[in-house]
Amino acid sequence: MKHIWNSFRLAFSIYSVFPSGQGKRNKDDMKYILIFVPLVGAIIGFLIREWMLFSPYLLSNNFLGAVVCVMLPIFLSGGAFLDGFFRTVDALCSHQPREGKLEILRDSHSGYFAIIICVCYFFIIVGLWSEMPLSSWAVLAHGFVLSRALYGLSIVCFKHTQESKCSFYVGDDKNRILVAAFMVFYIIISAVGMMKLDLDVAICCLVGALLAFLYYCYVAFRHFGGITEDIASFFVQVCEIMMPFVVLLANLLTSIDFASIKY
Repeated sequence: MKHIWNSFRLAFSIYSVFPSGQGKRNKDDMKYILIFVPLVGAIIGFLIREWMLFSPYLLSNNFLGAVVCVMLPIFLSGGAFLDGFFRTVDALCSHQPREGKLEILRDSHSGYFAIIICVCYFFIIVGLWSEMPLSSWAVLAHGFVLSRALYGLSIVCFKHTQESKCSFYVGDDKNRILVAAFMVFYIIISAVGMMKLDLDVAICCLVGALLAFLYYCYVAFRHFGGITEDIASFFVQVCEIMMPFVVLLANLLTSIDFASIKY
């Protein structure tokens, strides 16, 4: 029970800004940490749903409301996944052999590719949220649990590179099965919650998450030969931009009257 409590504290101290105290980062105390990571996403999703209710009364500008939707997950998670995302992007943009890319992942400095992608990423995701119908926000809020559950599932199921520290998050086979079962449970709960709110938007969200996950698999195994914490973090950020992208794309396509278009 002590290890579970310590894992809970570590999950919130590493993956959020919520005060939980600093525990020792040893293998025994970290083997259950992934079970609690999606709970941070649940808090983020809850606050975005609350913001959805109050935003129209507080702001008259959709753009400002979208900025809050983008900044909330970043601030509340303490930027936990952004660092890995930008390192991975930096490595991919270097076009070096696999060993060179892995070396970039180990480097704590940010390259100019990471800075360029950082600016582009925030422009795109703020633009997506600013054009998003208010009715879709609640569905997308479930995506913060889904992305973190898929993150945890990949860490316990995928091959790790030799440089990876992901083994700290995975105990013995019994623990691995337990964590994977929790991740599947979170994924199912997220999907069901989305579909209860709006089936069409939920399908788009799930398609976006699936596309992001497939791309994650391609990047991890084609370019790096496995996953590291940074590559798994890369997936979370890709997933959280792909879901609103697919939702907005589907919304735009359904609003176009193709019959009225003259060729």
